[in-house]
This record gives sequence, structure tokens and C-alpha cells, in this order.
Amino acid sequence: MASTTAVLSNTLSGLLVRRSATTFSTAIQSWSSRPILSASIAIPSIAINIPGLVSDIWEGILKAVPKKKTSHMKKRHRQLAGKALKDVKAVNECPGCGRPKKAHTLCPYCVAEIYDSWNTRDAQEKEMATQSKS
Repeated sequence: MASTTAVLSNTLSGLLVRRSATTFSTAIQSWSSRPILSASIAIPSIAINIPGLVSDIWEGILKAVPKKKTSHMKKRHRQLAGKALKDVKAVNECPGCGRPKKAHTLCPYCVAEIYDSWNTRDAQEKEMATQSKS
């Protein structure tokens, strides 16, 4: 019994495929004069699959759209999450003045003292040059 139903279904599907192909070609030729409803009746297999395909696409589009615009603050919070400033762990003591400084860098206090001494020396040299000319 199962084999007879399989044979019948194969022959019927073969007839329907051949029949639907001819019906499809005639339906395409007469679509301009017929409403779309008659085309869906002529080709029921295609008419049934189209709404399912469209609904799947439509669901995917609706799920991907946000309901409201993300504010600037929320966007920046999200982008900067985990990127905060880190604590400085490599702090040493300056051998010249004894103040704390970052490792492998010059001490800013000692550098400022050096600049000051250079500026005062340059100022003294300019004074000496102006006094010797006069």
C-alpha cells in the first residue's frame, strides 16, 4: 500500500510539474490583463511560498532596527568601556632631588631647574655683552 501511494504521488507530482509549467507560462502572458489573485490561484505552490519568504525577511528587518536613537553619552560609555586610565605602577625616586618620578623619564623638577639655570646664564651673558660694548 505504501509503495502504491509513493508511485501515485510521483506520477501526480510529475503531472503537476508539467501542468504547472504550462499554466505558469500562460499566466505570465495574461498577467497584465488579470488581477494578481487569479495568478495566485493558477500557481498555488508559488503563491504559498512567497508570503512565507516575505514574512521571514520582514521579521529579520524589524528585529535589526533600534526603536530610538542612541544618545551621545550612552554611545561614548559603550565605546570607552574597559579603556579607562590605568594606574601608574612604575614610580621611582629621583636621585637628584628625591621627589617621585616615572621610571625611565627625566625628573620634571630637575629639568625645570636646569632650564632656569640656562635662562639666568643666558641673561647674564647678554648683560655682560651689552656692558662690554658700552
